[in-house]
Formats: sequence, structure tokens, C-alpha cells
Amino acid sequence: MIKKHFAKTVLISSLFFLLSASYAETFRVRAVTPVDISDLFTEVHAEAGINDAILISLPKDMTYISGIELHFKIPEIVASWRDTIAYSLYDDLSPRPSAKNIDYSGTRITVGTFPGRLSHTIYIPLTEGMELKDSPYHEKIAVIPNTKERLIFFRMQLAMKGVPEAFENATFECTAKPILINKGKLNLTITEPKSASNPYSVVIDAKPVTLEKDGILLGLGEHHLSITSENYRNEVRTFRIEQAKSTSLTVNLRGITPLLKIASPENAQVSLDGNAVENTKTAFEISPGEHTVRFVIGDYEVVRTVTAVNGRTYNVNLSIDATVSEEE
Repeated sequence: MIKKHFAKTVLISSLFFLLSASYAETFRVRAVTPVDISDLFTEVHAEAGINDAILISLPKDMTYISGIELHFKIPEIVASWRDTIAYSLYDDLSPRPSAKNIDYSGTRITVGTFPGRLSHTIYIPLTEGMELKDSPYHEKIAVIPNTKERLIFFRMQLAMKGVPEAFENATFECTAKPILINKGKLNLTITEPKSASNPYSVVIDAKPVTLEKDGILLGLGEHHLSITSENYRNEVRTFRIEQAKSTSLTVNLRGITPLLKIASPENAQVSLDGNAVENTKTAFEISPGEHTVRFVIGDYEVVRTVTAVNGRTYNVNLSIDATVSEEE
């Protein structure tokens, strides 16, 4: 009973010191274990001991990351002495953290302890918008570290004295991964006809948008794009956005001059307004108004009239078919 009371007193005193040390301090770690989470979809595994630090390298593009998840497997001997190992985060470290340096000065911004169980998850927020459901099995740090150097320094150390010697060889297994926002990007490219430059409006899901150099951030799932202009044809597209990924979409704007597509058998003679049409494989421009399309195959002739309006495409198809029927 006396031993437990003494240990509790030492622990409270040690934690009070740690919590009150939220200013620049100089310290040494035994080793620095680097962890690189630049791949947003891969978990990274590492091991670290008591009095070690985990150095988390963040990707250059932080658009999709709202926080970091650190899942620890706690050694059994440490779990049996709950709250004996403290962890801290630091800002403004000097020199720049690396696996080669063990002596640092910096500002401790938060401190906590590992609970008396075999696993624990710690969430480090990197934005105000990181949301998590409450759970007794994880802990969300209350401060956001400075990530201008794209590094997070996570230090572990003893929070009390009188622990067993076996603590010196205790190893924590850590799995690190980024917490991703439920959004992705649309990289939209709009090209106008050669030498043209006319105003147009872009609407996604019934909301006007402005084209951004770095892409348009959108929620997950299916979206609908509409481009309208007085000088071009209206363009409509449907696309999907995936989490933390970029979707590329190119829309080629077309003039409002009417287009005509003609499909016919290869041996057919085709004419438009009395002029022979040599190429029927691609659409071609026609003027607004009434036009006559004539098909001739041997003694068989078909004539159709098209009244063209700006902004429309017309298809004229000639098909020759045969039917078989049976009579009694």
C-alpha cells in the first residue's frame, strides 16, 4: 500500500513538471526513428523504445490530410505500470530533426501518458476540421503542431522513477498513417477553338465555380458539370471524385455553327444542296437554315430536308434493310 502511494506521488510530481514545461527546453533522446507518410494510402510501421522519438515526415501537398493517426502496441510490462511513459510533441526544434541528431532544443506543446492497456491510438490534428467519434480506445491531442517544416516530432520518456529495469528494453510498435478528408480534386481543362477567346460559365452541381490552378476541391461521388456560353455550344459532363485523388477532365468548346453528320452505305452517292459530299465519316459545319440531303444508290433515291439552327448537331442516316415474313 505504501509502495503504491509512493509511486502515485512520484508520478503526480513528474507529470506536474512535464505539464508545466511548456516553454523552450533542451533535451536529449536516445534515438530518432524516422517515419515517412508521403504515400497517403500506405500505413508505415516503426519501432521505438522509451526515451526515443518518432520523426514523422509529411508530404509536400497537405491538401487531403486533416491529421495523423499513431497506433501503438504497448509492451505488457509498460501496460502493467499505467501512466509511467509520457509522450510529448514539440515545435520550433533546433537543429532540424533527423535520425542523426539526438540533442535538441524546442518548445513542448502538449504532453500525455500511455494508458494501462496493450494498445492505444493517438490522433494528431493538422487542421481545425479533423473530426473523430468519441472512443475510450483513442485520444485526440488538443493542439495543432506547426508543420511548416513538414515534420512532427513525437517524443517518449519516463514519467516516474522506480520502474523495473526491464523498461529499458521495452519496445513500442507504432503504425502511422494520415487521416484523409472526404474530398478529392477535379483538374478541369477547357480549350476554346483556335484563336477564340470568349466568356463562358462553369457550373458544378448547380453551383457556379471558378477555375483554380491547383484544381477544384469536391466531395466524393458523382458530380455534374455544365459549361454555358453565348458563343459556344453548351457542354455537359458527368464525373466521379475519389478520396484524396485527382480526376482530370478536358472539355473542348465548340462553336455554335450547326453541324451535320451523314451516315450511308459506301456505294451511295451523297449530295448536300446539290453539291457532292466526299467525306461522310466526320461531322462538318453548315449554315443556319434549310438544307437538302440527297442519297442515290443505283435507281434508288432518298431526299431529306434539314432545317439547321445554331448550336445544334444533326444526323442524317440512310439504312437499307430487308424484312422476312411468312404467309400461309
